Amino acid sequence: MNEGTYILVNGSFVPMAEYRISLKESEGFLFTERIRAVRSAFPFYREMLEMIKQKLMIFNQSFSELTENDGAELKRQMERTLTKNKHFLGSVLSLRFWISDHKIQYSIQSAKHENAGYGLNDKGLYVAVFDTIRKSVSSLSNTSLGSEINWRIAGNYPKDVASDEFLLLNTDGQIIEAVGANVYLIKGSRIKGASIYHGAYADISKPLMLSIFNKLQLGYSEKDEITEQDMKEADEIFLVNAIDGIRWVVGFEGKRYFNNTIRKINELFVRSLLS
Repeated sequence: MNEGTYILVNGSFVPMAEYRISLKESEGFLFTERIRAVRSAFPFYREMLEMIKQKLMIFNQSFSELTENDGAELKRQMERTLTKNKHFLGSVLSLRFWISDHKIQYSIQSAKHENAGYGLNDKGLYVAVFDTIRKSVSSLSNTSLGSEINWRIAGNYPKDVASDEFLLLNTDGQIIEAVGANVYLIKGSRIKGASIYHGAYADISKPLMLSIFNKLQLGYSEKDEITEQDMKEADEIFLVNAIDGIRWVVGFEGKRYFNNTIRKINELFVRSLLS
């Protein structure tokens, strides 16, 4: 992704080439939230706004200037950032929040996405299990706040030449997520996902996915853990998050997967976001 020429900092634009993160900003950093922009629309905007509010509340903070009135001011500043950087098709915005002088500060940065909209990957992903570090179950493990350290660690390990993405394990050795995404297994007309009670990250796309499964009359369950044997016995596997959408997994170890049901799910996913 190509970053924009300008970054919006507390409502004012600064050339990216001149922007420097101060020590105060670094020490007061709270979190980053990312959202996909498809032309002039922000799919999952309401869900992202609620996540920002939730994270601010975790830090015992609020930012009503941006979040009140359904986040109208935040959306306006995001639109300004896209216009300033001339990102009129597909892009990703990164919203950073930090505390400086006892006050919430923010920045918005945009980067061009290679695709204008959501679309299923033509070339399936090969996945492998990452077992060097295992994720613990906590009150924050279902959010990026409690997950990003594990994602960063996994991201610094080289993947096998035959794999594109890592799947993470919890401390009980159960498969719970991919890096920054939820994992779903299809077997017949049943779909298995990972539970937050097992430490799984819950992407903001999850409520939409559950609605789509229901519309397609696909039974969904998180009751049992996901094992490597489940992966090998699945008919289809896919990863989902609000930035990349649905990504089809074609292989795990020696097993290969189709994407017949995944295509139907993706069709409803795209249609739901455009309606």
